[in-house]
Amino acid sequence: MPASFLQIIRRDIRSSELLALLVALTLSVAALSSVSFLADRMQRAFQFDARQLLAADLLLVSDQPLPERFIQEVKARQLNSAQTIVFPSMATVGTQSKLASLKAVSSTYPLRGSLEVLPSQANLTPPSGSVWVDPAMLNALQAKVGDQMLLGDKTFLIGGILQQELDRGAGFMNFAPRVMMSLDDLQSTGLIGLGSRVTYRLLLAGSDQAIVDYEKWAERWIESEGLRGLRIETLENAQPVMRKTLERAERFLSLVALLTAMVAAVAIALSARRYVLKQADVCAVMKCLGASQKTILVNQIKVLGALCLSAAVMGAAIAYGVQEVLIRILGNLVFTNLPALSLWPLAWSVLFSSSLLIGFAGPPLFSLVMISPVRLIRKELGALNIKVLWVALLGLITCLTLIAIAAQDLKLAFWVAASFGLAVTLFALLSWCVLRILNFLFSKWGSKSFALRFAFTAQARRSGFAVMQITALGIALMALLLILLLRQDLLATWQGNIPVDAPNRFMINIQEDQKQNIAQSLIDAGVSTPSFSPMVRARLIEVNGKAVGPNDYVEENARRLVDREFNLSYTEQLPDGNRITAGKWIEGNAPQVSLEVGIAKTLKLKLGDQTTFELAGEKVTAPITSLRKLDWSSMKVNFFVVMPPAMLAGMPQSWITSYYQSPAIEGLDYRLAQSYPNLTIVDVATSLRQIQDVLDRLSSVLGLLFAFTIVAAILVLVAAIAATQDERFRSAALLKAVGASRHLLRKIALAELAIIGILAGALAGLAAGAAAWALGRFVLEIEFHAFAQSLAMGIGFGLLACLLAGFRFQRRIQTATAMECLREI
Repeated sequence: MPASFLQIIRRDIRSSELLALLVALTLSVAALSSVSFLADRMQRAFQFDARQLLAADLLLVSDQPLPERFIQEVKARQLNSAQTIVFPSMATVGTQSKLASLKAVSSTYPLRGSLEVLPSQANLTPPSGSVWVDPAMLNALQAKVGDQMLLGDKTFLIGGILQQELDRGAGFMNFAPRVMMSLDDLQSTGLIGLGSRVTYRLLLAGSDQAIVDYEKWAERWIESEGLRGLRIETLENAQPVMRKTLERAERFLSLVALLTAMVAAVAIALSARRYVLKQADVCAVMKCLGASQKTILVNQIKVLGALCLSAAVMGAAIAYGVQEVLIRILGNLVFTNLPALSLWPLAWSVLFSSSLLIGFAGPPLFSLVMISPVRLIRKELGALNIKVLWVALLGLITCLTLIAIAAQDLKLAFWVAASFGLAVTLFALLSWCVLRILNFLFSKWGSKSFALRFAFTAQARRSGFAVMQITALGIALMALLLILLLRQDLLATWQGNIPVDAPNRFMINIQEDQKQNIAQSLIDAGVSTPSFSPMVRARLIEVNGKAVGPNDYVEENARRLVDREFNLSYTEQLPDGNRITAGKWIEGNAPQVSLEVGIAKTLKLKLGDQTTFELAGEKVTAPITSLRKLDWSSMKVNFFVVMPPAMLAGMPQSWITSYYQSPAIEGLDYRLAQSYPNLTIVDVATSLRQIQDVLDRLSSVLGLLFAFTIVAAILVLVAAIAATQDERFRSAALLKAVGASRHLLRKIALAELAIIGILAGALAGLAAGAAAWALGRFVLEIEFHAFAQSLAMGIGFGLLACLLAGFRFQRRIQTATAMECLREI
């Protein structure tokens, strides 16, 4: 029996249908498992290296100096501690200046893990008078180890290059390169002043129980004292921003992989049906020779088992290679040292391949058991009893289950499933209606082209097959177009919204007595007259007379917004690029607030709500009188909260401005940093280039998974064309028998393929355009108008794909005789 089974497998694998089934299944496993492998390694990196990601067991983070009470309690409990202070500042070497993320650390830092510095240092932290810097900083400043770096009022020796700093977070969370110095040297720089964006951290380490006890004490103290802007980070919520960003990237990659898997599932269903039709006669012969249903069922189970195991092994192998490539592409956007692979993604691959195979290919294959021997003599009963409703139901349940498991996000799973199901339903319904209408029009008014009339008649007569082909191809093309539009058109639209002469410098921490001289310096350097905007630091503490805090919100973004300080501003004129969407702009000196619509939505604020801000120990209360839409693409200074001058003019404040600095102007940043050490000058052009580098890397990752989608679409296309080959051979045999020429057969075939390609492409183009518009409008907040391009690309791709895929099949039909065509059926 084993020998005969191997012979059966060797024979069946030669069939293009079973081979297509194997390839489609392998592709599905590879697409989802590659993302699963990568996600698994990153998640376990959080678990394995959580303490190193904190550089401690517990972390207190604040935007104000930590109360001395917390440090006293640390000493009383005999915990190990360290302190860090992080803020942006200008760093200068020679005539080159660049914004740096300055980190001052105490001598005991880090408490967990270690820094990697070149050349190797005996010290755990930079010695006094020395700094360690990122390699990117050396490149930007054209500097080297041993050079002198100016930070504020003091000059430091560049003593080492930071190779690894695990507690910093993901590379794309801090675009400014790191400069690390001793905490003892910070005061001498004179860098921290009014308006400085400073983050204070207290790091703790000790026994697990001691850390838990301190955490509980700290939580009670923070709550009892009503301390705002102070949060606790533990092993469970280590690097929350990094974790959230990686989760978003994982969901996005999973979305692409899911689209690929769903497209491949269509190919699996089509290939399985085609394979069943081919095997029907074989099973009928076996029954004539005495084979029982059990024997046929066992054989089919073995075929399914062999397919499942092969697809799981090959898919897992491909996925392993792909995730290694993904890690190389992402580079320092993920952890430097990822843990080894676990067996869970491999188990997931087997589970996924089994579910897909059973859900989409199992029912058609198992229906072979029910084949009657009568099929051998009654070919007209070629339609198999495949239990269409059961197949559809089981396939849908399998789809939903796999989407939920793979996405690990119910919302994402719901939208993917709903979109997929809605697209299939609409494509099938619309294609059926269009075919009926076109057939009616051609039959009523006729056409001079016999080939065209015959093609429409044939499509209407085989409407079920035609609808299946158009729907399957449309789904595949929609996935392709959506990813293409996502990668190119939406990104191009975003880039196109940024004016060429948009401001590329932001200058913050400007003091009142410095404005006039700074303005003159910019004008003398050839920069247009700057416009200064006041900036007041404040915290939202009450809404409608009720105290608000992070615990009043569920969404993480809202919790962080209400926990941090806002930058408020005041003006009488509506700023450029601001548009009132609700209410009226500020009038007079009465208390009033103009709020940005995004912040209002996140914090669930509306017109008329009374807001109370605390600034410099005073409370300011005012109602929300207008909501504004900001033009972020203008790159000008924008504020979430704006009030009348009478409310804020007398408060402690700094100033901010933005301007365009031509590349031809050299050394201006350096001269300003030397003259005004307190200034922070942000080179947005450099940041945009760094952002673009991140986008390019993610685009490359997306492109790699996009290749999976292309292969899946090709499989769908070939399977859809092959699904009607028996009917095509039958029609060709009849036409050849009555004297049809090769030229006529070619014209009929081209007409049929063109109808399928145009309809599928048009549906895919419209659906992809609508999806891209919705994504741009509600997610990316940009306008998308490339509907015509999407429709044209869909029709072009559909027509080209059908003609190319059908070419091989039509050549066989045209070169075969009528008898040979009948034998192919």
